[in-house]
Amino acid sequence: MHPITAAVLLVFAVATTWAPWRRPGWKTPSRGLWVEGVALVTAVVAALQLARLAVPTRDGMAWGRVAFYAAAYWYACAGGMAIVRLVLDMVPVSPQPPKGGIAVSASELARGRMIGVLERALALTLVLLGQYGALGLLIAAKALARFRALEDRDFAEYFLIGTLASLLHALVVGVGVRLLT
Repeated sequence: MHPITAAVLLVFAVATTWAPWRRPGWKTPSRGLWVEGVALVTAVVAALQLARLAVPTRDGMAWGRVAFYAAAYWYACAGGMAIVRLVLDMVPVSPQPPKGGIAVSASELARGRMIGVLERALALTLVLLGQYGALGLLIAAKALARFRALEDRDFAEYFLIGTLASLLHALVVGVGVRLLT
């Protein structure tokens, strides 16, 4: 991977952690997701164009590969947390939900975030290794761990939305990495 491309993508991945459209209350979740998509496409195009400025050395290419994978994991794990939150914000989820929302305790939200980060890291690794079938085992393990809680329809829907959004994000990042390498 060209080191300039990798460096731009790493800066993008880290910078979007503090992006305004990822903050709670920023306009609407759907606009936040749209802005995120536009920003990602812009960063990838800019990174590929900037790579034409210099011819890297062999060491530069090795460091570029390291930076590229670091960007992918940062964006999938830390960035995915915000993306999944934007998706879940489309369905009211909070400790005290408005009418029609889903009630989830603060400790449950914190555990869910951590599980999601680990899930996306594992899913991204499986995609990069080409083991797409193993993603089904990941979903099955999560469902088994939450088997009793899934009897509550509201929680089951919340769980399914979060899990699918998380896996889709990791899958898209993984496929993008495979296309760019």
